[in-house]
Amino acid sequence: MSASIASTYSAVFAPELFVLLCGLTAVCYEWWQSTRRSWTGIAARVGVLGFGWTVAFAVYQGFPALLTVAPAWVTDATGSLGLGVGLSVIWGWWRRADWGSIVPDYALLLVAVTVPHLLITPVWDVSSHVLYAVVPAGFLALVDRRAAPLALVALGMVVARPLAGAHTWGESLGGLALGVAALAAYASITGIGDPSSTA
Repeated sequence: MSASIASTYSAVFAPELFVLLCGLTAVCYEWWQSTRRSWTGIAARVGVLGFGWTVAFAVYQGFPALLTVAPAWVTDATGSLGLGVGLSVIWGWWRRADWGSIVPDYALLLVAVTVPHLLITPVWDVSSHVLYAVVPAGFLALVDRRAAPLALVALGMVVARPLAGAHTWGESLGGLALGVAALAAYASITGIGDPSSTA
């Protein structure tokens, strides 16, 4: 019973969906904070997010289709690679359009955490479900504390992956540790989330 619930939880909050949901939240938040709000502006931003997600999904689904036989970790690696490519597209388009810094920071942080994930995964299959739940939820909570309840999704994923039989507890906690380390590095570099940095 718990394995079935954990598998459903993992599917509902799968990385490609949760990253997209948090990305959409970041887009709407940044648009709402903007002085240049318009319905066409939000439509363009959501369109770029959708395009980046489509690129990410194409890479994620495309690479495994090219391989006839692949080790188990390839699914996590191609998922991370797809997210990295798609989010790079979003980052570049956002910077070019000068729509703000929140979504590019979100994209860049996720691309940055993809690099160590891709390097670690062939050796130790840390959970990408956990990693890509922790980083988006944590980023949004750093931007605005009202998003802190999203951290519960990430904590639920830490438990769900081993219960679903998809990862060991060590691999799940490894995803958590990598995500927390990325968020801590981002917060340290940018000063975001530091109460003393607000005037």
